[in-house]
Amino acid sequence: MKKVQILVIGGGSAGRYAAREAARLGREVLLASTPPFGGLCILKGCMPSKALLRSAHELHAARTELALLGIDHAGTFSYDLPAIIQMKNRMIAEMADSARGSVDGVRGITLVEDSVTFLSPESARIGHETVHFERAVIATGSVPKIPDIPGLSRKWTITSDDVLELETLPESVIVLGAGPVGLELGQYLSMMGVKVTVVEIASRWNPELDIRIEEGYLASLAKRGMVVHLGFRSERFDESGNRPVLHGRIGDKPLTLEAESILCATGRRPDLDGLDPLAADVHLSHHRAIHVDPWLRTSNPRIFAAGDVTGALPVLNLATYHGEVAGFNAASAVPKKVEDRPVPTAIFSDPEFARVGLTEVQAHALHIPTITGYLPFSELGKAIVNRQTDGALKIVAHEKTREILGAEMYGTGASDLIHLITVALGFSATIDQYQRILHIHPTMAEIVKYVVEEMTESF
Repeated sequence: MKKVQILVIGGGSAGRYAAREAARLGREVLLASTPPFGGLCILKGCMPSKALLRSAHELHAARTELALLGIDHAGTFSYDLPAIIQMKNRMIAEMADSARGSVDGVRGITLVEDSVTFLSPESARIGHETVHFERAVIATGSVPKIPDIPGLSRKWTITSDDVLELETLPESVIVLGAGPVGLELGQYLSMMGVKVTVVEIASRWNPELDIRIEEGYLASLAKRGMVVHLGFRSERFDESGNRPVLHGRIGDKPLTLEAESILCATGRRPDLDGLDPLAADVHLSHHRAIHVDPWLRTSNPRIFAAGDVTGALPVLNLATYHGEVAGFNAASAVPKKVEDRPVPTAIFSDPEFARVGLTEVQAHALHIPTITGYLPFSELGKAIVNRQTDGALKIVAHEKTREILGAEMYGTGASDLIHLITVALGFSATIDQYQRILHIHPTMAEIVKYVVEEMTESF
């Protein structure tokens, strides 16, 4: 039986960062990952979806915005989808090679591309070999979740993984779920000419948001071609002419939808297929995720877990941080506790949506007195001259201490602009301190300055 000091399972962001951190501390690490190597973000998530969205957004802008800029063009714009997919695949292959290079050949790390199954609390089978480990880190990520709706057939369904590889698009699609995946890939398909209808069971897209932000964002998506039905309860699927028909209702009103394909974007589940965590005495939460404590230890003190497999917010910035903590704790006698750091999130639609920290609704639920500021992009000089006025920013601060608590926004560049607030949160800045910062004019970033000006009289 082969013996290793630390076994890291999973070659995604959390796994790679865990392996590198443990190796940095002088431990011998065996990193096991099922091929292809790279993890969700590179292979099937963040990067390929954004590559496709860039093509779709540029196509839409060319068709609808050039005239606003006084640019005339002859004829219509078309696209070559197989070429777009090939372009995406080349970029992803380069990124996967770079990810491999970050661990393969690194002193202290041995990379094995094979499946892992736990045999006991201290051993596992990797391929056909049995390995005994002193410590282990589970970072196997997540996979798409298919909803349990009567009559839903796999022959109609596509997942986010499937959309990324389509070289021929369906004529129409019903998207189940209005989360980041549903809205991003739904808009990609819509801007490429597919008739897209998104259905979401929640009656509010996000009840924690300011209603002006929510309604403005959804209206902007609708203006760009997507239909979004909130409060839709799916009841069953039927078939008509080999096409799926979704029966449901919004409140008491029945609604029937028909399309060529169904995109399941109702979330992801932890990828535990074949791992058998119970054999390692690793307990699961009621959501079937691996349960961890604040030090990312599982119920087996030898084993840690990080990233999507724990049921944490499925974003790369959190996965890499948790990977570092898990790798450190697996290799160290004095473990670190996970810090409660602000985690910015974004949806890369057109316009973008982003938020960080607390919203006003969340702050009030915690009995925190607040002061807020709000400004639409239609009052921002750079947005006006760019003809990109769909958007708004709201900032929330503590009424007494004046510390900035969070922000929510939609608009062009929101995924970048939100970092101005994230940095402020990281340093516990107040609105009075932020007000002293000078901004270039005209820029999109000025919107933060203007909102803060509304919230304070200092200069």
